[in-house]
Amino acid sequence: MELKWDCLLHVLVILFSTKKIHAVQRFVEMPSYTEVNPGEDALLKCRISEKRGVCSWQKDNKPVGIYRGKYEWANENSPVGGDCSLWVRAATLQLDDGQWQCQVTASNYDVQDALSSPPAPLAVRVPPQSPRILFNGSHVLPGQNITVPAGSRATVVCEARYGNPPAYIEWYLEKERLTAWSQTNASEVERPRVWAARSVLELGATRSAHGRTLACRAHHPSYPAPYYRDSYTMLDVTYAPVVSINGADASTLANLEEGSSALSLECRANGNPSPYVWWTRNGQVIPTNGPKLILAPIVRNHSGIYGCQARNSAGTSDSVKIEIDVKYPPRVTWVGPDTVVEANLFSQITLECKAEGNPPPSYQWYHSPGGAARINDAQEEGVPVSSTPQLQLHNVSYAQHGRYTCVASNRIGLQDRSHQSEAIRVNVLGPPVGEARGAAHAWRGAAVRLHAALCADPPPRRAVWTWGSLRLDVPGELGRFSSLEPSSENGCYRYTLLVSNVAPDDARAYVLRVENERGSSTHAVALTVHETSHAAPLAAAALVSAALLVLVLCLVVRCRRRRESVEYKTDDLNSEKTVLPADAVYTPRVPASPPVPPSVAGPPGPPGAAVPRAATGGRYSPGALQVRRAAVVLQPPTTV
Repeated sequence: MELKWDCLLHVLVILFSTKKIHAVQRFVEMPSYTEVNPGEDALLKCRISEKRGVCSWQKDNKPVGIYRGKYEWANENSPVGGDCSLWVRAATLQLDDGQWQCQVTASNYDVQDALSSPPAPLAVRVPPQSPRILFNGSHVLPGQNITVPAGSRATVVCEARYGNPPAYIEWYLEKERLTAWSQTNASEVERPRVWAARSVLELGATRSAHGRTLACRAHHPSYPAPYYRDSYTMLDVTYAPVVSINGADASTLANLEEGSSALSLECRANGNPSPYVWWTRNGQVIPTNGPKLILAPIVRNHSGIYGCQARNSAGTSDSVKIEIDVKYPPRVTWVGPDTVVEANLFSQITLECKAEGNPPPSYQWYHSPGGAARINDAQEEGVPVSSTPQLQLHNVSYAQHGRYTCVASNRIGLQDRSHQSEAIRVNVLGPPVGEARGAAHAWRGAAVRLHAALCADPPPRRAVWTWGSLRLDVPGELGRFSSLEPSSENGCYRYTLLVSNVAPDDARAYVLRVENERGSSTHAVALTVHETSHAAPLAAAALVSAALLVLVLCLVVRCRRRRESVEYKTDDLNSEKTVLPADAVYTPRVPASPPVPPSVAGPPGPPGAAVPRAATGGRYSPGALQVRRAAVVLQPPTTV
């Protein structure tokens, strides 16, 4: 038993000895980057685990002693419990700014556990100068701009010098933060303890950036709150002008009419530097009042393609064009070939009409066989014959004789405009022409007129009716036959042969021969004579038809009157109602009705049959109601 306890104690001794041997010094906390304002104290932290060596500090690879009021241990007199932290009192840039290291000697000469921390900067703050902007190697003074052509890239530099630690620099375009290409920090040559911070910005110049503020902002904890300072400049982006035309919308230009008061247009040019503006009309430069174009009053010669352009040192704008199309009503300028045109029968002629107007007018020809055509009048005359500027008449006939008028029309806005030409008189020259054959019917013993119509120009100089071996000049008489003077209208003539007391032998063809300076023509009219007996069936049929028509009309009238009578009685019954007071007492006095004869009253009905109300004096009979109404006597109410 004692042997077991000895072995256990030996093992514990060995373990304890081993732990002592292998326990080495190590850093628990090493010094880190520290900033301090001038005149303030800075604590450089350093803590060691299993510390057995001696603590010391180095600055910039040189040992630093412990001096009361300047360099003191954090634990008053000496490091205790592995805390080697050091106070740097009343820090100054010249003495204390640098790279500090915490070191510990080895725990024993034969144990290689000496420690030395990586250098940790102690920065004694120094506020840098206000930032400034450089462009093309020159300092941009306050109020100056940076001029950059649009589409190019500008390299802008911002620097904040003589600061410790180096300032942190940002860029802003108005309120938009920009990303700098790079920032470098370098110690000043003449003052190595302070730094020059330099930020480079690659800026793409666009038209939208023109006139915007570019700001360089340097951040440093030594600056007063809010701990940054700015430097500003304005971007002056040059670009070729872009123009636009203002002053009139599309609908105004589309309905611009001659005689309007004025039209004012302005050429607005957006460019940097400020551009020079000019106007062109149909490609030719025109004098204007600067960028404004004023047309007053509006005339048709103002129509054309107007262009606006501008130029500056950055370039010339594209031309912006608008079309001014001045509208004006139509006017017929010429019709022809002459005011009077003579054409041979069955020939061809062409009439032409020319008119001006904007929009280009449409054409309409009207033909009036008689007097002058009056178009767009209350009593319109003339027939439309063509809607083309040229009216071609082929195979001319006497029907095309007369006056022709051309009307030119267009539409401006919502109004229709038109202008009528003077009339062209077309005279068709030729021999008499008409229907070669005609027919007529007559009753035996009656009179009949035979007609033949024809046209001729020049007028006929001779006309003769012939039948059988008889011949009758116009005008003239021969027994029962009379040839009347012809009636004329628009170059056409109507000849009449009057036959009295027609006989069956008069049924034949009667031929009219007419001649003028251009030739002659014949026209036959066949007469058919009917016996009077043939008229009896026709007359009987006409009488029967008339009787049936009268009968139908009578039935319609009677039905309508009966309907009106029923409606009248209903209305009369409603009108006979009398409204009496609620307390009125009346006693009807109905005179005794005389007995109704059986012949009038009719046979008695079966037992239980209803009695007509008119016979019993029923109050709903209109006749009885009228009698009772006449006999009603109002009495005052009785008092109980």
